[in-house]
Amino acid sequence: MLDLMKNNTPRKIRIAAAGGVTGGHLYPNLAVLEEFQRRFEVEVLYFCVTGKLEEKILPKVHPEYKRYSLQVKGLKRPIFHPENVIRIKNLIGNSRIIERELRTFKPDLVYVSGGYVSYPVARASNKIGIPVFVQEQNTIPGKANITISKFAKKVFVTFEECLKYFPKEVHHKIQITGNPIWSKEGRIELKHPVVLIIGGSGGSEFLNKIALEIAKEMSDVNFILSTGGKNIGTDIPPNVELRDYIDNMYAYWRSVDVAITRGGATTISELIHFNVPSVIVPWEGATEGHQVINAKMIENEGLGMMMREQDYSKKWLIETLYKLIKNGRKFEERENPAKRITDVIIEEIGIE
Repeated sequence: MLDLMKNNTPRKIRIAAAGGVTGGHLYPNLAVLEEFQRRFEVEVLYFCVTGKLEEKILPKVHPEYKRYSLQVKGLKRPIFHPENVIRIKNLIGNSRIIERELRTFKPDLVYVSGGYVSYPVARASNKIGIPVFVQEQNTIPGKANITISKFAKKVFVTFEECLKYFPKEVHHKIQITGNPIWSKEGRIELKHPVVLIIGGSGGSEFLNKIALEIAKEMSDVNFILSTGGKNIGTDIPPNVELRDYIDNMYAYWRSVDVAITRGGATTISELIHFNVPSVIVPWEGATEGHQVINAKMIENEGLGMMMREQDYSKKWLIETLYKLIKNGRKFEERENPAKRITDVIIEEIGIE
């Protein structure tokens, strides 16, 4: 059990974390780390990937976090691609660097959320006896998380459908919690009705294209388009407001009337958490079609509809948006899964 009191002063809990490259890994991690910070004095070491999103976001939102950047790359598809031999050796090589940093930092626990950076961090942590906790956002778990689950203390999953993809021998470790939501106070003052269109942190050429098409025919509706920094030309309708990137999504989810998004697990979880009426257009290149499965959650919740790219109809989309706007939305939030995850970790490692 951790001794949290010394001379009546709360002892620091040290947490090492990994999971980035996209907001889908980074923001759920931040939700859990900040939940710990609400309860304890916490010191964080975050393992980043050189040049990726977490290197840009963390210095802005948590400059107090220690950061260590790794030069690693994910495996190519198909899995037997010859370049993967080099990439696997690189991942294993980085494990020695990670082990050194962990021994210096001496964390009480390691929290990872998948992706290729999580595996070497979890592997090194397990080797030196640091308890590992892993969280999976998607309905179909990544290979890294399946491997990590075999030695992790607990595995947190967003959707019940995810269980069948994990080995049966780890099912006793799995907790169905939902996806942690990174959220702070705040709203955006907008001129209603307003539709937010966002294709993930990197944007979507397809969503950018259809946004301009429908906006031209919906002049009585305002649009916010997060382009991911992609070039969309100069023929921008006057009712379209452009953003390269939105780093305070929680404020926009609380404020818009309707959203058009991709089907990433974090996006889906945020839409459900904030009760945002939505049209989900799954990215067809997602591994094993998991975005299609994720998108069906919005339909199951009664929040909106899924539209496949090949089925795109400008007429149908415009009619659907007007219908969702007319139906209105509930401006209320559900309980954040980050609280339950933190509770389980506290109990598992014996924090009082």
